[in-house]
Amino acid sequence: MAMILKAFVGRYVNQLSEFLEGEMSMMLGVKDEIKKVQRRMERISGFLESAERKMYADLSVNRWVTELKDIMYDADDIIDRCMIEGRRLLEDHPSESAVRRPSSLFSCFSCIKFRHEIGSEIRKLNDRLKEIEEDRSKLPILENMKQSGQGSGVNPRQTFPSAVKSDIVGTQIEEATQSLVESLIKEDNKKYRVLGIVGMGGIGKTTLASSIYNDERIKRNFSIHVWACVSKEFSEIKLLKDIIRGAGGEYKEDETKAELVPRLSSILSKRFFIILDDIWRTELWEDLLRIAFENATANGKIVITTRYVNVAKNMRAEIHHVDKMDDDNGWELLRKKVFGDDEEEEGEISSLREIGVKIVEKCDGLPLAIKAIAGVLRLKKKSTIGWNMVLESDAWSMSRLEEELPGALFLSYEDLPSDLKQCFLYCSLFPEDYRMDRDELIRHWVAEGFVRRTQGDTIMEDLAEDFCRELIGRNLLQPCDEFGELSDVAGNYCTMHDLLRSLAHFLIRDESIFLGDQQQSPNTNPLSKLRRLSMVNTGERLEVPDVIKQQKCLRNLLVWNSYETKMVENELFKKLMFLRVMDLSKTRLEILPDSVGDLLHLRYLNVSTTGIKELPESIGCLVNLQILNLARCEFLHTLPKAITKLYNLRCLCLEGTPLTHVPKGIGKLKDLNHLDGFVIGHDEGCDLKELQSLCQLRFLKIRCLERAQPSGALVLANSRCLRTLFLIGEEPSIYSEETIQRNDKIYNELSPQSTHLQELQIYNFFGTGFPSWMMSPSLGVSFPNLTTIVLFHCKSCPQLPPLGLLPHLKSLSIYGAEAIKTIGPEFLGPRALSGATSFPKLEVLFFYDMANWEEWSFGMVEGVGEERRGAPKLLPHLMKLQLYRCRKLRALPPLGLLPELKFLWIEKADAIKTIGPEFLDPRASSAATSFPNLEELCLKEMSNWEEWSFGMVEGVGEERRGAPKLLPHLMKLHLYECRKLRALPPLGLLPKLKFLWIEKADAIKTIGPEFLGPRASSAATSFPNLEKLYLIKMSNWEEWSFGMVEGVGEERRGAPKLLPRLTNLELYECPKLRALPPLGQLPQLKSLWITEARAINTIGPEFLGPCASSAATSFPNLELLRFERMSNWEEWSFGMVEGVGEERRGAPKLLPRLSKLELQWCPKLRALPPLGQLPQLKSLCISEARAINTIGPESEESADVVESEESVD
Repeated sequence: MAMILKAFVGRYVNQLSEFLEGEMSMMLGVKDEIKKVQRRMERISGFLESAERKMYADLSVNRWVTELKDIMYDADDIIDRCMIEGRRLLEDHPSESAVRRPSSLFSCFSCIKFRHEIGSEIRKLNDRLKEIEEDRSKLPILENMKQSGQGSGVNPRQTFPSAVKSDIVGTQIEEATQSLVESLIKEDNKKYRVLGIVGMGGIGKTTLASSIYNDERIKRNFSIHVWACVSKEFSEIKLLKDIIRGAGGEYKEDETKAELVPRLSSILSKRFFIILDDIWRTELWEDLLRIAFENATANGKIVITTRYVNVAKNMRAEIHHVDKMDDDNGWELLRKKVFGDDEEEEGEISSLREIGVKIVEKCDGLPLAIKAIAGVLRLKKKSTIGWNMVLESDAWSMSRLEEELPGALFLSYEDLPSDLKQCFLYCSLFPEDYRMDRDELIRHWVAEGFVRRTQGDTIMEDLAEDFCRELIGRNLLQPCDEFGELSDVAGNYCTMHDLLRSLAHFLIRDESIFLGDQQQSPNTNPLSKLRRLSMVNTGERLEVPDVIKQQKCLRNLLVWNSYETKMVENELFKKLMFLRVMDLSKTRLEILPDSVGDLLHLRYLNVSTTGIKELPESIGCLVNLQILNLARCEFLHTLPKAITKLYNLRCLCLEGTPLTHVPKGIGKLKDLNHLDGFVIGHDEGCDLKELQSLCQLRFLKIRCLERAQPSGALVLANSRCLRTLFLIGEEPSIYSEETIQRNDKIYNELSPQSTHLQELQIYNFFGTGFPSWMMSPSLGVSFPNLTTIVLFHCKSCPQLPPLGLLPHLKSLSIYGAEAIKTIGPEFLGPRALSGATSFPKLEVLFFYDMANWEEWSFGMVEGVGEERRGAPKLLPHLMKLQLYRCRKLRALPPLGLLPELKFLWIEKADAIKTIGPEFLDPRASSAATSFPNLEELCLKEMSNWEEWSFGMVEGVGEERRGAPKLLPHLMKLHLYECRKLRALPPLGLLPKLKFLWIEKADAIKTIGPEFLGPRASSAATSFPNLEKLYLIKMSNWEEWSFGMVEGVGEERRGAPKLLPRLTNLELYECPKLRALPPLGQLPQLKSLWITEARAINTIGPEFLGPCASSAATSFPNLELLRFERMSNWEEWSFGMVEGVGEERRGAPKLLPRLSKLELQWCPKLRALPPLGQLPQLKSLCISEARAINTIGPESEESADVVESEESVD
C-alpha cells in the first residue's frame, strides 16, 4: 500500500491539467482521450478516502482499491511517456507551432507510430477506468468526501518544535536504572556478566538501556563504553567493526570474522561495558561474540535488549523484564508530549485528564504507542470533543493487523494526511535502525512524486522538509545524531522505531518488499505486483528476483550494505524499464551499463562512493532525472557532455569526486537547487557565468576558484533563495600581484544577493582582504538569517569582517588567518545605537592556527573591560569558545563575564605567561559572578604559562565580603602539559567541580593547603563535589599535604572537610613524590591507583589517617587498590587497626570493602601486611615482587577470598 490513492490521484489530475494546457497533447493527438481520463479521475477521486479507510474491513473494497492502484501506476507511466516524446518533438522542431504547422511535425514515421501506440494505450486505460467506475456502484456505500483545495492536510510552511522532549517520566525507569546500575558496577570474579532487558516491542527497552548507558556511575566504573545496535537484519562484519570502533580500536584491513574476533578480544584490555540493542537470534552470541568476550584481556558487563526471553536465557543472561507503563506514568508521558512544559495550560490539561487516561489504557502501557497517539492529539483541538473522537476511533480495533502491532500505531498512521502517509510508509524501505540522512530522504520523496509542484519561492524540497518535520513532531520518526544515537534535538538525521517499521511493512506488503540477509526471494501474493524492492547484501553481481523481472513494473530499487557488489548486467536494466528510483551507493560498482539510458522514467540515481570510472554518454537520455549523486567516486575524473541535457535535474552531488572540471552547459539546468561540487576548469568546462542562470539554487559549493576569471557581473545576482554557500580555492604555488588582484575581483563578483543565506564557508582565500560585501557596515541587513560561518586559511586578510553585526549568527570558526595581528572592536561591528549588542545569538566560537595573532580586545562594552553605561553588550549567548595554536596571543580578554559560556578550551597559547584577575574581570557590583555558567575548562600545552591567580573573590584566596564569586558551575577542569605553571590556585572551593585532571605540570613542587582554599567558616568543605582526581606525570612534584582538615592529619574541631565525594583517585608517574597524605579518611573513595611513584619508600599508618574516634574506619568504601611500578617501595605497614595485625579494642577498621588488590612490579617490597583479614577481598594479584621471600601466616587469606592470582618472580 505504498501508493495512497487520494494523494496519487490528486497529483495525477493536476499533472493532466498541465499536460492539456501545453502543446504536447495537441502534437501527439491525444488531447480528447486525456480529457476523458481526467474527467473519470475527478469523478472517482471523491470516493478514495472513504475506500482506503474501508479496505481493511471489506475484501471487495480492498480488491477494488488494488485494481485502481494498478490502473493508476499504468496511467502514470503513460503520461510520462507522452511528456518524454512531446518534449523530444518540441526540441526537434523548436520554431514550429503545433497549431500552425501540424503536418510538418507529424511527418516522420516514428512519430506516427508512437501516436498510434500511445493512443491505443490511453483508450484501453479509459476502458479500464470506465469499468472500475461501474464496479464502484456494486460496492458497499462509499462516501464522496469533500476535497480541500490543496488535497493535503499539511500546511505547506507549518513549523514544528525542533526539540523532542525526553521520554523519561515518572519513577519506573529511574528506579529500574538505579537498581540495575548498582548491580552492574559491583565487583565480581566473573570474566563477564550478561544482563538481558526483555519486553515486547515499544515497551521502552532501549530507553531503559540508554538511561543505564548514560548513568555517571557506569562512566566512572568502566573504561570502555560501547553501544551497538544489532537489529533483525544485522551484518556480522559490520557489527564487529562497530564494536571495535566504539571501544576505541581500529580494525585496519581486517574484513573476516577470523580476523575481527581476536582483534576485538585484544582491544577489550580495560574494564568494558557493552550494550547490544535489539537482539533477535541467539546465534549472534554463540557463533560470533561469546568467544571474543571470553578471550578479552579485561573483564566487563554486557547488557542486551530483546523481545524474546529465550534469547536472553540462551545467552545465560540475568533477566530484567520491562514492565508496562502504569496509567499515571502513561498519562504523564502523554501530557508531556502533547503540552510540553507549558504550565499556563494547567487548567485545560486537568479537564482532559480523564479522557487522556482512557486513551493511555487503550495504548496498553506501551510508551511507543502513547507517544504516537500524542502526535495525533497535538494536532487536534484541545477539547473533550476532539479527544473523544480519538478515543472512539474505529482504528483502535483494526482486525487485520498483526498481533504485535498496537492499534494505537495504526490510529496514528490513519490520522496522517494522505501526502504524509506515503512518506511515512516509504521510510520502511531503509534497513532496520538505519540512520536516515534527512536531505537524502527528502530527495527520495521528491523523486517518488510524493510532493506536489509549488509556486513562488517555495520548492518541492521545502515542502518535503516540512513533511519530515511533521513526522518527527508526530513521534513517527525519531531524531538522531550522525552516529545513529537517539537525540532530543532535531538535526540532520532521523531513524524509525522497529515497531513502526513493522507497521509500515505490513501496510505496503502487496507493493513493496525488503529482502534481508536471510531472504533471497520475495514471499508475496502471486496476484500482487511489486513496485519497490529494497535489498541487503546482494553479492558480487546485482541480481533481482525473477518474479520481479517478469512483472516488469518495478519503480524503485534500493541496495544496502552491498560492499561486494561490483557488476550490473546490461540486460538487467532492460527488464526494469519503469524504474524511477535507483540507489547503488557504497558498492564496488565499476561500470554503469549503457542500458541505463533506457530508464526513461528514472528520477533518482545514486552511485556515490563506488568505483565508477566513467559515465556512459547514454545518461543524457534520462530526461526525467531529478537527482544525480556522484559524490566520493574516487576514480571518476570527467563527466560526459550529455549531462547538460538533464533538463529536469534538481540536485547534482559531486563532493569528494576528483573531477577536472564540469562540462559547459550546466547553466541550462534551470531547476538545479542543489549543486555540490561545481568545479572550475582550466581551459575547458564551466566558468562562473553559468551560475547566473541558476535561479533556484539553495545549496552551492564551488571548487577550484583560483582557476576562475572575473566575469564583470555579480555571479549570484539571481540566486535570491540561496541558503548555503561554499567558496573553495586551492593555495597557489606562487603569489603574484596579478593572481591576488584577480582573486579579489572574483570574490567580489561572488557577492550573495540572498537574504535567505544561512551558511557561508570560505576556504583558501588569498586576496588582499575579505571581499567588500563581507566588510560592509550593513552586513547584518544583507544577511539577516546567516547562522554559520567558517573561514579557513584566509591567510592574507589583515582584518576580520564586522561579524558582530550579524543578528542570527550562531557558529563562527576561523582557521589559519595568518595575517591577523589584532582582533578588536572592528570585529564586533560599530553600532550607532548605544544599546546595540554584538554577536547577539552567537553560541560557538573557534579560533585555530592564528599564527600571528597577538592582541584580543573587547574594547569598552557593558560589563566588560572598564564599564561604561550604555556601552554595547557582547556575546550574551556564547556557550562554547575554543582557542587552538594561537601561539603569539599575549593575553586573554575578560572572558569571565560572558554570561552563558559553558565550555572553554585554550591550547598552545604559548605567549601567555599569566592568567589573573583581568581574565575574570570582577565588577564593582557585589553580586557579580565570574564565569557564572562555565561547566568545562581545558588549558592545554601552554608552554610559557607560569602564574594562575584568582585574585580576591568570595571564598577564594583572601576572603573579602562582597568580592565576586568565581566559577560557581564548573564541573570539569583539565590542565595538560603546562610545564612552567608554578602553583595552583585554590581550586578546592569550586563548589560544583566533579572532575580534575592535572598532567605534566612540571614546575609544581608542592600541593598543599593553598590548593584546598581554606575558609574562615568552620563548616566549609574543600572540593565538596569532586568525584575524580587524576595527577599524571608530575615530574617535579615532591610534597602533597592536606594541612589540618576535619578528620585528616591532626584532627582539629571545626577544620574544613576535604574531598567528601571523591570516588576515583589516580597518581601516575610522579617520580619525586616522597609521601602520601592520609587518603584513608576520604569517605567515598572507591578506586585508588598509584603508579610509578618511585620516591616512596614506605607506606604506613599515616597513609590510613588514624582518627582518635574508636568508630573511625580507614578507606571505608575503597573497592579497588592498585600499586604498579613502585620501584623503591620497601615497606607497607597497616599499623595497629581493629582486626589487622595485633588487635586492639577501639583501633580503627581498615579497608572493609576492598574487593580487588593488585601489586605489580614492586621489586623492593620486602613483606606484605596481614591482607588475610580484609573481609571482602575477592581478587589478589601480586607480580614481580622479587624481594618477597616468604608469604607466611601474617598474610594468610580468609575463607572469603574467592580468587587469588599470586606470582612471585
